Amino acid sequence: MPWGITLGKKTRPVPLGAILLAVMALVFVSVDIADVWRGLTTSAVRRHYRGWPSLESNRFHVRFTEKDREWAEWVAAEAERAASLVENILPYTPPAAKPWLVIAPDQSSIRQAFGWGEGTGALGVYLLETIIILSPQAYEGVDDAERRLFFARQGPLVHEVTHYVLDVRTGGNYPRWFSEGLAQLLEYQLLGFEWLEADSSLGQRLYKQDELDYSFAELPRQALAYRQALSMVTYLESLRGLDGLNLLLDKLAKDRPFYLAVEAVYGQDRNALVESWRSWFPAEGRWFLPVAGIEAG
Repeated sequence: MPWGITLGKKTRPVPLGAILLAVMALVFVSVDIADVWRGLTTSAVRRHYRGWPSLESNRFHVRFTEKDREWAEWVAAEAERAASLVENILPYTPPAAKPWLVIAPDQSSIRQAFGWGEGTGALGVYLLETIIILSPQAYEGVDDAERRLFFARQGPLVHEVTHYVLDVRTGGNYPRWFSEGLAQLLEYQLLGFEWLEADSSLGQRLYKQDELDYSFAELPRQALAYRQALSMVTYLESLRGLDGLNLLLDKLAKDRPFYLAVEAVYGQDRNALVESWRSWFPAEGRWFLPVAGIEAG
């Protein structure tokens, strides 16, 4: 589930086959510079797909290749369904311009757009009003008869649409870990899907909050970083439910710094949040699966 882009540079290569899901957060960048940067970056990514066939759905401008013409309408319908589910939890007002939904026929077309080398890949990437997903026909290790079911239940659309909605509602005013945690929370609530690997257990030495805040994409144990992010957002949801999370997004939309917004909604500053979360999660066995085999530090 880690991905391969961060603000200003690429992260370390990620093994092909991991679910790579991305969001670009514009933190600590002035509004004018951010607007210019967003426009330039969006154009740079979309130029790879401008010559492709397209169709319009209610919420998305869809681009695809001839190889996926038979898949395009079905994927667009699945994207509409995912967006409707996310909107019920995180209401938002869509901007005038529809986001792009690009159906990439293979990993090489994704790598080309982002300058990734061989050995990296993604099932889904979100970047500035553009969602790029790997076509179901390119999934490896999935029987043809099961591709639609697998895509609907474990595909990246709910995750990537959550990134998009968060971006629309806050203008990118959030740390990366929060975006990934929120996207996983909606995947779990809407699809019952969790990303678990051998390094996912929180029963080991955890990352410090500074590492999550400032170096999320570079952290070597990405499965652990994502699991910590999910657990922390789940903790916030346990305090004030989805209403609290939506109130937090409203405050972020007003350019309030993230931890000041957290304190306004939950009554905990950054240090108190981390300490209370660390006291909370050990009571639930879910956060210790799978067993890591590493002593907590």
